[in-house]
Amino acid sequence: MKQWTLFDFSVSTDISAFTTAQLNRLKQIVWICLTGTLAGILVSGPKSSAILFTVALGLACIAVLLQQRKVHFAIGSLLWLLTLMICSLVSINLGVFDLMLLGYPLVLAYAAMYSGRRFYLLLFSFILLFCSALSLATLYGFISFNTPEVSVNSFISLNILLIVSGLSMRLIARDTKDVLRQLKEENERVLRSQLEIQRLAQHDPLTGLVNRAQCEQSFHRALATKPDGPLALLFIDLDNFKPINDALGHQAGDEVLKQLAQLMQQQCSDSDVLSRFGGDEFVLILTQWQNPAELELQIRQLLQLCQQEFYVQEQKVQLSASIGVTLAPADGTDFHQLCKKADTAMYQAKKMGRNRFCWYHSDMEQQQLNKFNLMMRLRVAVKQQLFTVAYQPTYDLKDNSIRGAEALLRWTDAELGPVPPDVFIPLAEETGLIQELGLYVLQQACAQAVLWQKSGFALSIAVNISAMQFKQGDLPAVVMQVLQDTGLAAQVLELELTESVLIDDRTLVKQQIDELSALGVRFAIDDFGTGYSNLGYLSQFSLSSLKIDRSFVARIRQNDKDLALVNGIIQLASSLGLHTVAEGVEDNQSLLLLQQAGCSCAQGYFWSKAVSPDEFSTLL
Repeated sequence: MKQWTLFDFSVSTDISAFTTAQLNRLKQIVWICLTGTLAGILVSGPKSSAILFTVALGLACIAVLLQQRKVHFAIGSLLWLLTLMICSLVSINLGVFDLMLLGYPLVLAYAAMYSGRRFYLLLFSFILLFCSALSLATLYGFISFNTPEVSVNSFISLNILLIVSGLSMRLIARDTKDVLRQLKEENERVLRSQLEIQRLAQHDPLTGLVNRAQCEQSFHRALATKPDGPLALLFIDLDNFKPINDALGHQAGDEVLKQLAQLMQQQCSDSDVLSRFGGDEFVLILTQWQNPAELELQIRQLLQLCQQEFYVQEQKVQLSASIGVTLAPADGTDFHQLCKKADTAMYQAKKMGRNRFCWYHSDMEQQQLNKFNLMMRLRVAVKQQLFTVAYQPTYDLKDNSIRGAEALLRWTDAELGPVPPDVFIPLAEETGLIQELGLYVLQQACAQAVLWQKSGFALSIAVNISAMQFKQGDLPAVVMQVLQDTGLAAQVLELELTESVLIDDRTLVKQQIDELSALGVRFAIDDFGTGYSNLGYLSQFSLSSLKIDRSFVARIRQNDKDLALVNGIIQLASSLGLHTVAEGVEDNQSLLLLQQAGCSCAQGYFWSKAVSPDEFSTLL
């Protein structure tokens, strides 16, 4: 437990409890007391002058202590010095009738300002005890004092005491006012901080729009005002916003969002609610419309607004938006469910080409649910390898013999039944499962090709490669490992890829194709003519075959233009030293036309659909 004495004899220079202004004020009080003491010496008798001279020396020492910033020791010394001075002067002069008793309240005021509670009580108790003892001693005749007489010296002493008290109290009052003013300013600052915290809790810090929680409250208030509606909840998502952050930085993206939010807010009425949900997503609650045509007009104006040009970092930026629309209470009254439904409609707008809006209808939610369920079942199927690989033969059109096989992934779900590849393959790419599926097909196809070779059938094997497998960057290592594990020669393997693969990140794709071509792996362009055709890649990449899309082959009997396109593709491939494979041959007339055009190979239902390995062996 900390001990304490009559003085705070602290040898440290810690003044953490005192500000610079308070320390300066204390020095001023010491100098006022010192000046008053020196003035009192001039009008006092010998005994009083000796006491006052001693006190003056003490006050000078206290001033030195304050200069050395030994504040606690100096304060204790000052208060006791003044108290003992008053006690001494009262004792040798007029006792209880002495004017110096008026100095006690001043000393107690100093103590209240600059000392702790315990020190103040100790000092007050000492003064009270002294005055009580002096009064009782006078009352019972133990001590006698002269009758007070008014003189020039007493007049001067009184004025000195009043001047010292007045100046000191003025300084104390000024400090008190300063403290009260600072407290008022601090309270106002705290209040402003609380209001700002409340505002930040309800608003988006970037755009200043209301946040999700406040938007929900505003929606319920609007719904309570118009229980029968109609209210429109719009879910707005900016199209292709990420490239702005990638090219110009997130600061530029934030500036675009602030400018767009300001423009949209200006277009809204006072009763509408615009909220930023996060990222580049906004929710707008429209209340001032009477019929669907008027609402549609407001939405189209909003789409046009989102297409405005913004200038950021001396760059011109133009955006578009996709909007999903739900209505309350027609589509429900639960805020979160309406946001979910509007979000679903917004994604439908993106699928339809972006820069448009789409009304929500219940079929969309079912589609989303079906997609989610299919995604979950796909994950289980990949984990448990519930897939099979079917093989469609490729025929040489010169002698009508089987030249190779294309490996095609098949999935039959226990509940859903057969799931078409054009349904689950894009979903696998979207979820990142295509890497595992691609590896599975490659392993199965290469292993099957080795089995056919051991049976005496030298067939090439074609495997489709997804663009996501190329983006991974490790395709050469994966293929080489599979070839090593299965023992298949690289020359037997042909990897089929679409034209879009060659357009995206050419450097990375070309590097991987060159590595695999050096091993002997061959490459074919699948669905040639239907993608982003750029004939320049035919000379830039190491290719061996072009596969003519079935959409062209199916119409060559009826459409001379399609026949001309097929002939052109075959001639182009021949001039570049590439083989051609026609897909989707279903009748003899189409076969004859392809043979006349000089097509190398073909596949289709005319011969066989994709079959199991055992059925393929029967075909062989």
